[in-house]
Parts: sequence; structure tokens; C-alpha cells
Amino acid sequence: MKKFITENYSFTITVIDHAKDGKPLHCRNGHEVGDTYTCEYGCPMPTNGCGDFCSKTMMNLYRLKEVVYTNGDLRLLGFPNNHDVEFSCPDGAVWFRMQIHDLAEIRPLNAEHLPQYADIIRRSFATVAKDFGWTRENCPGHTNFITDERLGSKIKDGYLSFGYFVGDTIFGFASLTDTRDGVYEMNDVSILLEWRHYGYGKRLLDFCKEKVKELGGNKITIGIVEENTVLKDWYAANGFIHTGTKQFEHLPFTVGYMEWSTT
Repeated sequence: MKKFITENYSFTITVIDHAKDGKPLHCRNGHEVGDTYTCEYGCPMPTNGCGDFCSKTMMNLYRLKEVVYTNGDLRLLGFPNNHDVEFSCPDGAVWFRMQIHDLAEIRPLNAEHLPQYADIIRRSFATVAKDFGWTRENCPGHTNFITDERLGSKIKDGYLSFGYFVGDTIFGFASLTDTRDGVYEMNDVSILLEWRHYGYGKRLLDFCKEKVKELGGNKITIGIVEENTVLKDWYAANGFIHTGTKQFEHLPFTVGYMEWSTT
């Protein structure tokens, strides 16, 4: 068996009680309080010398894991939060606690990472180029075709770059450039297609907002494809205000400008 995907979540499952209606019950599978298991997408594996996980309970566990993997909200199912979930086996005889660990994290990048994040940027923006029918011939200035050299020219004082990682795998990118007077320009916000719809784009955006505040800044500015209404609406839903447009002769689209303020 060979895994073809890098998982973005892991789970710790611990037996916390075995009772029904307040009366102790014996578990047919032999689970005892304290038995602990870990897993990613697959079946839970014991970590403290306990026996195999209950196959019948996998029905309940799988349903909960699928909610997590599809970026659902466990609170809508009556659970108090999205991090620690307590559930029972189908017979109600054993209670488990499932702890959810998001393996993705945002890390600062440097010039040595450029070939990695340049590839992420191009692959991410390729979906936009495809949607609008842009090629190297009719739109060479689009981010989908940006070169390592052009990205390298951005690396200077005041340029901050960040990658979204799971382990050593990078799947997202964003940069901030200090343009002085508390204003930071945000560029190349990228999430690979197969990692979208997990909420990582918003988390990356929120990270940049907090980073600007941390640095003493008060505003983020961005430039987008004005005709990309889906993206424009997404930024608007995340607090950005449209401030104007500009047409460039070498681009077959209108550049739209938006900004977000800390106040």
C-alpha cells in the first residue's frame, strides 16, 4: 500500500468511560478507560499497549472524521467545539474522546525557499488563467507565468514571505511588503487547488492581518483581477474595501484595488 496524499489532520482517540444510563457496562471489544489510539485517515492504532480499536465504533468515528476533512463544523452536530469531541460506540457502552490536530502551519520563508514557493504561486494561479483563457502569448504578465527571477527581485528590505506547510510539503503562500507609513502590500496569496475549501485561504489571510498589526501597521492593500468577481467578493467578505481600478496596456484585464484597515 502506498499513500498518494499528504494528510492535513491527525486524531487521538482515548477511552474515557464505559457506562450506559450511569450503569457500568463491559465492552465486548475489551476497551478500558485510558486506552489511547492515533490515526490520520486510516484506522486508529494503539499507542499504549491496548488492543485493537472497535470495528463497530469505526462507523461513528468515520462520520466525525469526514466532517473534519470536509471543513464542516462539528458544533452543528451538537458538539461544543471543533477540537475535542466526545462520542459513544453504537451500543452506548463505551465513551471516547477524539482530539483533532490540524497538521498545517504557517512558517516564514527565505530566499532558499524561492523555487518551492514560485512553483506554488504558478500552479495556484494557473486555475485563474485557465478560467479566463490567458496564455503566455496573450497575457505574459499574469502571475501564472511569473519567473523565479522576477519573484527574486521582490526580495528586499521590508519583504516578508510565508508558506503554508504540512510537514515538509508546502501548499500555500502569501507575501507582505512594507510600503511605509504603516501600509503593507499583500501579494501572491496562493492555495493549491487540492488544498482549497479547507478554510486555509481565510486562515492565511487572517495570519497576514495579525502580522501587520504585530508589526505596527494599520493597512493592507491588494491588487486583483477586477473581472474575477468571485475573488473580489471573497476579499470583501473578509473585510476588504474596493478603492478603484486601473487599466494597463500590457494586460487584457482591469486591475482592481482593495484595502483592509485595522480601524
